[in-house]
Amino acid sequence: MNDTTSPDDEAAELAREYQALLQFVHQAPVGLIQIDADGRIVMMNPMAAQLLGPLGFGNPEHTSADVNLFDVLDPHSPDIRRLAQSFAPTTGLLCENFRVLLPDEDLPPDAPIALAFTIAQLRAAPSRLMVVITDDSASLRLQRLRANWR
Repeated sequence: MNDTTSPDDEAAELAREYQALLQFVHQAPVGLIQIDADGRIVMMNPMAAQLLGPLGFGNPEHTSADVNLFDVLDPHSPDIRRLAQSFAPTTGLLCENFRVLLPDEDLPPDAPIALAFTIAQLRAAPSRLMVVITDDSASLRLQRLRANWR
């Protein structure tokens, strides 16, 4: 704090920075989820909920306040739970761009067909995992096209 900055000015600036960070996370074009070591969702942004919709997120069994990401993913990829449970370091990357194929029944034509999950343990909160979800559909479609050209 310098001589011209009051504690009230610093508090106001901190509040503005916090609001900007919340807006950034809320509007991020990727899904962001924080889970505990057991997979329970601590917080998530709207894009994460949207991307997880085709996997059953939002169904009645997944609408309680105690939603477990691993339970949502298990029918489609139980490997993610296994990766998290077998990960030993206190910080680091559990997986990067781990692809999960979405069920293709009843999906609109422009819906994602694959999601990529990157999971890392947080240094500041070692009992928490950060999950980044991206739509991996374009990459999968390109791989399929290349395979058909051969």
